[in-house]
Amino acid sequence: MQIDAHNHILSMGTDAEFTLGYGREGSLCIYRSQDKLPTHRMPTAGEWEHIEAQDGKDGFGVIGPDEMVAAHPGFDKMVVLAVSPQYLDGRLMGTVDVFDVTGVGGDPSPERCNEYIAGCVAMQPDRLIGFASVNPRLRGPKAAVEELGYAVETLGLKGVKLYPMYQHWSPADRELAFPVFEAARDLGIPVMVHQAGSTRIDAKMEYARPAMLDDVGREFRDLKVILAHCGIPWIDEAMFMLTKHPNFYTEISYHIATVTRRDLFQFLHRAEPFFVPLEKIMFGTDFPGFLYDPVMLRDKLLTVNDEAAPLGLPEIPQHKIDGVMGDNFARLVGLMEEDA
Repeated sequence: MQIDAHNHILSMGTDAEFTLGYGREGSLCIYRSQDKLPTHRMPTAGEWEHIEAQDGKDGFGVIGPDEMVAAHPGFDKMVVLAVSPQYLDGRLMGTVDVFDVTGVGGDPSPERCNEYIAGCVAMQPDRLIGFASVNPRLRGPKAAVEELGYAVETLGLKGVKLYPMYQHWSPADRELAFPVFEAARDLGIPVMVHQAGSTRIDAKMEYARPAMLDDVGREFRDLKVILAHCGIPWIDEAMFMLTKHPNFYTEISYHIATVTRRDLFQFLHRAEPFFVPLEKIMFGTDFPGFLYDPVMLRDKLLTVNDEAAPLGLPEIPQHKIDGVMGDNFARLVGLMEEDA
């Protein structure tokens, strides 16, 4: 089974100018590294418009359910992740359906992010898996727990994605964060947490390190936790969290896009000597972000054994590569039976 475990959908706000600026902030470092924008000064409006025209970007950058499926030819499933609401520069942002693609209706608002994700799943029920999102800092942990229960029990979403560093709360905060982890455990759903770096200036790196989930793993032994982006740039720290905690997993979006195929082979090859079974690692892309072409990244993973002979190392067993490509995630969320 081929599954992309990390995708974003729809838009990030109701204001086109704001969402365009948000996208520019996150992609500036990428364009600079490709020599497409100046590195010694901030780009002019004209330089931004030129590069965005080349890439076909618009103000909202909306990716709907049909576009999501079309961008993943040959994939069986795609996980679409809600972004819970937060205030940035005085504006409420988060997943929003600005054009009512899903038919949810009403005034578009990030407060309804989970309804929009459920609406996307309803449009492509055989292909999309929806994860909710809640922000305990916005209206408090009680409201976040209630929203999570609604998202899972009423809307039918299969997991939850959390964004501590973006929303400025610590995942180790027992009063603010732990009620959400407890609720997820009681609901029987996995929790994906953005414990990794970010190119957003306002994101608080002090809340991003994978080791900040150590107390979660100690307190909630039965909770399945997915470290998003393999903890980049703290790759080894994230992997050791998988070594230590039996129910911790990772998906490799972002990380897979920043390394060569040879680097990817070596990363996978050293996982088990690091006491991390490859069954704990899952493919993801972070589509539709820059450089995150699902087909290109899938091909990088599926041909990774071509690097074995030049390095003088044994190939990774095909069933383990197939696991990373999707079977591991399928087992995690109950789409496939666990091996006997």
